Amino acid sequence: MFNVFYAELLKLKHSRMFWLVLVGALPANLITLFVMMPKVSMDGARVGVDMMYVFYRQGMMLVMMGPSMFTIMAAYIFAREYQERTINQLFSYPISRIRILAAKLSVVFALIAVTAALSSILALGVGVVQLIKQNAEWNTIWLGIRMNLMVIVLSFGTVPVAAAFGMAGKSVIPAAVVGSFATIVTVIGEIGHGRQSILFPWLTSYGPVRRMAQEIAQAGSNPYEPTAALILTVVFLVSLTYCLFHYVRTDVHSGS
Repeated sequence: MFNVFYAELLKLKHSRMFWLVLVGALPANLITLFVMMPKVSMDGARVGVDMMYVFYRQGMMLVMMGPSMFTIMAAYIFAREYQERTINQLFSYPISRIRILAAKLSVVFALIAVTAALSSILALGVGVVQLIKQNAEWNTIWLGIRMNLMVIVLSFGTVPVAAAFGMAGKSVIPAAVVGSFATIVTVIGEIGHGRQSILFPWLTSYGPVRRMAQEIAQAGSNPYEPTAALILTVVFLVSLTYCLFHYVRTDVHSGS
């Protein structure tokens, strides 16, 4: 399985995918840098760095950039063989198509994880410094780490949708359109800051980020979280089923 995963990863060596990861991680770090700029209170005293707020802003930007970026990543990885007319060779390998599908999904998951890790690297660095100076508690840093881990997992929930559009359209374009629409809805949802916004599958990953805001405001939990998780699970399973059916049942000559 690792060999198949590594082979899929090598296909990206000469692509611009890794640049996309870096571009996706940059805005969150810029926001973190802006949040960390020296601030002065009304009475002239210097205001310290609020790590909870730093992670909250970093998470907001990651979730905002996620739908379009992660959709393009997934669609490219699944549509590449169709665009390059090498799908025949891929399906002719003496390897289970399910393993190939799993390897491609694993690569997308890895890219999402790396993007999230890079987007939080500045926030984590500042957190460690604040921890050493005893200006922050470990619990706060852990909340930020947990938030990013949850964003990674929940963002992966819509990846099979992008993969399905990439397979069906045999191009990145259909999935890119879906990703752009999802991004617009995500931005509107984040600005509105409504509790029910996480019911939209691409906004479910905003749940852990919004929870950081609730920690800051000492508000209660979001009652829509179980329903949002259920909707995302259904979307994931339905789209994954389509991907499995497409890969297993597609004729070896399709796409050539």
